[in-house]
Amino acid sequence: MLHSIVCPSIGHSIIHHFGEGAAVWGQVITPSIAHLIQSQRELPIDFSRVRPGIVFEVETAAAMLPHVIDASTLRLHVGATPFRHTAGRPYATIESVVRIDVGGDCTLKVWGRATAEDRLLQEQSRTRDAASTIPVIFTVTFWEISRASDSSFDQLRRESADKDREIQRLRSQVTLAMCSQ
Repeated sequence: MLHSIVCPSIGHSIIHHFGEGAAVWGQVITPSIAHLIQSQRELPIDFSRVRPGIVFEVETAAAMLPHVIDASTLRLHVGATPFRHTAGRPYATIESVVRIDVGGDCTLKVWGRATAEDRLLQEQSRTRDAASTIPVIFTVTFWEISRASDSSFDQLRRESADKDREIQRLRSQVTLAMCSQ
């Protein structure tokens, strides 16, 4: 069982103790988890797409300036292009996973749903600036701190992406072959 996590901080390290029987997972953002999230300036976020024609696709983007609003809500700034590519439509809610390396070979994973903030959607859809960021509201479903490596998940994601690319390549070859006839 995981008993403590040491996190670097300004000045000195912060040690988060988990007593015997304490949970290292939850559905509500606790003050310790809020501190871990807000201490990051930039962290990876994975957006997942499951739609007709797409078996499973993950778009990884950088989430910046995380801010904990309440016990189940975060506000993040994400790249506009990856978010739009995954969402497909302006008011879509996207299944997402935020990953934070908290040291000691441990990772905090936060699962939830990301939705663009309403007030900026109209402005962003008019400008379509590729280098811009979009503020999103991330509603937390579940979080977990684990020592297990993500190598098996990363391998599964790579294999899935490779198969999707191969399917797309074969489809384009079939289309080109049909055009010549």
